Amino acid sequence: MFLEKLLILLQIKNINKCILFFLFFLYSCSNFDFVYKNNGTGNEISITEILITGSSDDIIKKILSNKFLLNDESDGYRLSVNSKMETKSIVIENDQTASTVEIKYILSYDLFDHKKDCIVFKEIIGTLSTYNSRAESYNFGSDLSKEQVAEQVIHDNINKFTYQINTKGNELECINEG
Repeated sequence: MFLEKLLILLQIKNINKCILFFLFFLYSCSNFDFVYKNNGTGNEISITEILITGSSDDIIKKILSNKFLLNDESDGYRLSVNSKMETKSIVIENDQTASTVEIKYILSYDLFDHKKDCIVFKEIIGTLSTYNSRAESYNFGSDLSKEQVAEQVIHDNINKFTYQINTKGNELECINEG
């Protein structure tokens, strides 16, 4: 009889421990904040016109349009971007084929404010990455890898631009170009 009561008492204590552990776990997780919050585009400026010149202009325009472009006809900002792509062979094999290639994009951003009638942001941002080409001759996979790396480099560059613009926020003032 005593053993039965002791066993029941121990089971109750284990249940209490489990309940206490569960409550402690819930309490410790109650202060989580999500790092990424989707508030629309997440950008503070309204760009109504995007002009792109240079290399990979179609990819750059697509990415920038998805991030910034608004469909309304209000006076916002005009973004002009000039892009330049540079490729350089990093590792050259004995048969003079490049096995590692560096891709560098240099994007020059000019942000024009229609309301102030001046350029409020001017920056040149460069990003680079490498990819490995393991082909003895033509290889579709190598070309696809190069395109993916190039697109990722463009994404990184635009993300740096977005960060700089969002950091300045409403403090965009006319730049003296003299």
